[in-house]
Amino acid sequence: MSTVKSRSRIYAVLNVLLPLFFAFLVGAVFTIIIGYNPLVVYTEIIKNAFGSMTGWMQTLGFATPLIMTGIATAFCFKAGLWNIGVEGQLYMGAMGAAIVGGGYFFFDKLPAGLHMVIAILVGALCGLIYAAIPALMKAYLSVNEVVTTIMLNYAATYFTAYLVKAHFQGSQTFDATEEVMAGAAIPKFLSRYRVTWAVILAVVIVLVIWFVEARTKFGYEISAIGRQLEFSEAAGMRVKKKILIIFLISGAIAGTAGATEILGVNKYFIPNFSTNPGLGWQGYFICVLSKHNPLAVLIIALIFGGFRYGSITVQSSMGIPLDLVNIIQGALIIFYSIQYVSDNTRIFKRMTAKLEAKRS
Repeated sequence: MSTVKSRSRIYAVLNVLLPLFFAFLVGAVFTIIIGYNPLVVYTEIIKNAFGSMTGWMQTLGFATPLIMTGIATAFCFKAGLWNIGVEGQLYMGAMGAAIVGGGYFFFDKLPAGLHMVIAILVGALCGLIYAAIPALMKAYLSVNEVVTTIMLNYAATYFTAYLVKAHFQGSQTFDATEEVMAGAAIPKFLSRYRVTWAVILAVVIVLVIWFVEARTKFGYEISAIGRQLEFSEAAGMRVKKKILIIFLISGAIAGTAGATEILGVNKYFIPNFSTNPGLGWQGYFICVLSKHNPLAVLIIALIFGGFRYGSITVQSSMGIPLDLVNIIQGALIIFYSIQYVSDNTRIFKRMTAKLEAKRS
């Protein structure tokens, strides 16, 4: 029994590492095409992202929203609910936080400490409400959530852009809301770094979700619904209600990601503020690579954040296009869709048998 478990773990690790290897290989090919040594480029990216205090602080800043969008996606996927709409929920949360943080309506009268908290809560609420649309359609009308969530991403992007241009245009010469008031802004660790205190909130969310999934009855029900929805319904788990709750929690986390990015980093809402391919979409990549494991989400989000910051530094120092990151992320999804290693793959059976023989 232990041998079977050992092999399955090795297969699982290889099925993560091999797509990463081939994705970076694709990136290396494109790096060579534009006239650079991929080893030099990758070394510089890693060194800039993780080789200094500045690198770590900037990496944490880029990773913060990815931790939240990754865990928002993973929480739904754990239950077999394909919430591909985290990007849209993030946009709605960001817009809600920008309205509150920018002092629109009566929100400019709020005291400093309370102003920030309410702005974050409103952002979470906006994400939650927006997630309720596909949740209700899935739970009570059996509408495929993949279709509804993807379509709602585009709706959120265009709707928030309309709100900025038609109703919440700030004093800037470009399309944006008013700048977030000082009392609503999430403070940075140090002004020269991107990372804000929102990173603590992101880590707390991950730990709470991990605890819920691993140690509570609700977490067991989430896993059961993900494995066999019909059985869970027959067992009296009130699946429709659980689907709604899971989606709402996921939407609230996504809305929080948008809110903290606006309040802590951007300082106002700009249409299409979510960097290409989008913070929500990157959260999806992270979720897939982590196999829905909350702690793995945290680690992979740090890697993605570091690669984003490292790529920005080599873009400015070496002229490497930032699109290299997008190429690697796209290749990751393509290669990850292939199950490289299975129990019937002879070559890997031989490899794992040799490893087990050496270990014994």
